[in-house]
This record gives sequence, structure tokens and C-alpha cells, in this order.
Amino acid sequence: MKYVDLKKLLYMDSLIQRECTGTPGKLARRLELSRATFFEYLAYLRNELMVDVRYDEYRETYYYGDNDLCSILGNKRCSVCQEKYCFESADN
Repeated sequence: MKYVDLKKLLYMDSLIQRECTGTPGKLARRLELSRATFFEYLAYLRNELMVDVRYDEYRETYYYGDNDLCSILGNKRCSVCQEKYCFESADN
């Protein structure tokens, strides 16, 4: 991956925090990324930043396991990360 769009990465993080990402294809469309590029972003989170991102097939959403992006950046849980409600439709 040549570069990571920080705005897209932070938007992806906010959707994962709220556990309202939708399927990989839907999330890629919301981020305006190709499916392949979305999986590169996901690999970047998992492999480079060591973030525990998991997928729940039943709920069709990504979520954080033991550590999230805020904990990697030094915060235990920021106020945005504590918000678990999804105010946006996963179909957008």
C-alpha cells in the first residue's frame, strides 16, 4: 500500500467502534474504496498498527476485540470510542 488516507482510516475506525460497518463490500463503498483497497486498509490496521479487528458474520459488522485504535495511540478509551450507537444506516 502506497499511502493511507487518514480521513478514511478514522471514518473506518468510528464505524468499527460503533459496530455498524455492514459487510466488507458495504463498508468499502461507504469509504469510497475498492473492495481490495478496503482489505489493504484492514490489513494495515491489523498488521502494522496491531489493532484487534474482528468480523461478526451474524451481525454483519466489524468490531474491536482486546485493543482498538485509541488504545494503540495511547488512550484507554476516548469519548468517541465509548459511543456504541450507530446513527448512520449501514446501507449508505
